[in-house]
Amino acid sequence: MTELPFELTGRIVPGKQLGSRLGFPTANLAYDPHSRPWPREGVYVGVARVEGEDRSYVAILNQGRHPTAPGGMPTVEAHLLGHPQQALYGARLRLCYRAFLRPEITFPSLDALRDQLAQDRRSALAWAQENEPQLTKGV
Repeated sequence: MTELPFELTGRIVPGKQLGSRLGFPTANLAYDPHSRPWPREGVYVGVARVEGEDRSYVAILNQGRHPTAPGGMPTVEAHLLGHPQQALYGARLRLCYRAFLRPEITFPSLDALRDQLAQDRRSALAWAQENEPQLTKGV
């Protein structure tokens, strides 16, 4: 396991579209969990920058196996707060994990997951307001 901050850059790949269906679209990066030391699986607040864009975004990051909707390889998913949400497939994304929010857990329903994502958003914004207030403009 590695310490924070932790940085990762990769290409955005299609995911399951579950985040979009729940109202929290994500940019997904495929990764090999054995390729290097990684932070523990879970949900983080981070800072994201899409290559070619002129600003950074507060992001809710999930690294792991998405146990409520299992299947597929482990992913790093980032919901960029305040991003216009146009299609980003193929773009390069730089992520910096800044603070651990919670472990990955299995939720009893997609509604319970959606409620937790809303809480994660509030937690990420509170962290950013205290630590990176310039990133909260337009969120």
